[in-house]
Amino acid sequence: MTRFALTRILLAAAAMALPGAALAQTDEFELPPVRLKPDRPTKTKPIPPAPDEREAEPSEEEAEPSEKDVEEPEKAPPVKEAEEGEEDETKTPEAPEAEKARPPKEVPLHPETHEEGEPPTPADLPMPEATAEPPETGPKSIALPGREEGPTGPEPPELPPSEEPEPQPTDVQAEAAEAQVTPTVEPKLAGLAEVGLVEAVAAARKQYERTLEALREYYTNRGNNAKTEWAESELQGFEKTPKPRYLLAAEIAGPELRPARHIEAAKQLYEEGLHFKNYPAFPPAKKDYLKVALEKFRTIIEKYPQSDKIDDAAFRMGEIYGGWYFQDYARAVMAYERCWQWNPETRYPARFKAAKILEEKLKNRARAVELYNEVIAHTQNEELAKQAQQRIRVLTGR
Repeated sequence: MTRFALTRILLAAAAMALPGAALAQTDEFELPPVRLKPDRPTKTKPIPPAPDEREAEPSEEEAEPSEKDVEEPEKAPPVKEAEEGEEDETKTPEAPEAEKARPPKEVPLHPETHEEGEPPTPADLPMPEATAEPPETGPKSIALPGREEGPTGPEPPELPPSEEPEPQPTDVQAEAAEAQVTPTVEPKLAGLAEVGLVEAVAAARKQYERTLEALREYYTNRGNNAKTEWAESELQGFEKTPKPRYLLAAEIAGPELRPARHIEAAKQLYEEGLHFKNYPAFPPAKKDYLKVALEKFRTIIEKYPQSDKIDDAAFRMGEIYGGWYFQDYARAVMAYERCWQWNPETRYPARFKAAKILEEKLKNRARAVELYNEVIAHTQNEELAKQAQQRIRVLTGR
């Protein structure tokens, strides 16, 4: 019986211990830790405040340290007083803060004038020792008579003007200065009138065009294709550039010329000009040939003004200027006029050609009728006279 009762007690105790163990296993990590209160607070170093919290008030622990944390200052050993007239060589220098805390020394009074119990007078006080001023390092200012010093010191003296000669520019400097000067009009052009200046412009244009053509030919002969294209492009740009006709007669002489004599050189130039004018070619090569022809005819008029070919050259120039490639109708009329002005009995139909341009291109019908009447009066060609009469009827209605 006793054994059975003891067995039941052990089984009951084991049954009661099993749920507690299972519960401890399941709730092992959920139980809060047990914090034990220490006997005294542990010393912890204060964490430095953040930049924004430097001016905040200190915490209670920092403001009131415990008595154990405060250490008592060590007592300095007693110092023996030195005897009168002897200096203490073994005395160590005190800290700067201790010196500031000491009271100022009393200034001794004159023994011969001061007696005990009497107040000191100003005469009894010692005079301060004079301190030597540091030497001046900067230059001293010169005080001129009759000048007042300003708030910042004496004004600088006025120096006399320098009598030394100015430095002359070197050859390189003179050359560089001349290179930046805008070129002025040449003396030979300064006194020219309008006609002379216009003729100079026309000659410069011709020279510029000739130079470009020579440069293009130079690069072509040497196989430099890139620079040949540059020269060709500049020539095309020059041709397209508008060239105002300041004076229509600038490239042609005045109406006073007369064909006086035969000159073989003028005849040769005229034949060469006709060859280039009538040379069969397609554009733009045809226009280049016409330019050469114009140059031949112009040379006849400029170099041989008394030749019997001047009226022939003027008529051919009128045909070129009035043609499809140039279409410079005003200059064409001027060339036709020079033709019959230089030779009133010319065999070329210059008046009729000029009248046609005035009527159809320049729309100057009044001047065209005048020239048609002159054609009837001077021409020996009956067919040309009939055409002129017919144009007059169309323009005037008579």
